[in-house]
Amino acid sequence: MKRQRTHISHVYLVSVEDPDDYYHKPEGVLFIDNLGNHTLYSADSRFNFLRNAVHKFPYKELEEGVAFRDHEVRITDLTDTFRAEFELTVDDMLEILKRVYESSPLQLFFLEKHLDPQNYNQPFVP
Repeated sequence: MKRQRTHISHVYLVSVEDPDDYYHKPEGVLFIDNLGNHTLYSADSRFNFLRNAVHKFPYKELEEGVAFRDHEVRITDLTDTFRAEFELTVDDMLEILKRVYESSPLQLFFLEKHLDPQNYNQPFVP
């Protein structure tokens, strides 16, 4: 029996607006698989904050933006950007992450360390 490949159902850019600011800065990339598990890529210093926000709120609310610990957290769906070019399987995650990084390397500098195949971590977390 052939094992089914895990498919990516959504790719989100996670943005945060700091208190007393008016600008959402990209701070993470979130992959959701077809089973509802997720993988989050961010700067180490923001990982727990972003993970807690993602766990606390439904994705639909996060798409609209939510207040969390005096910050505004919002996710932007990038899935359609990659649908034509990729099969959206787990095997495509690193290449998709590279494309997201290349779209704005100065703002997405925190992704650079994840692009090294030896540092790359791809398991989905329930």
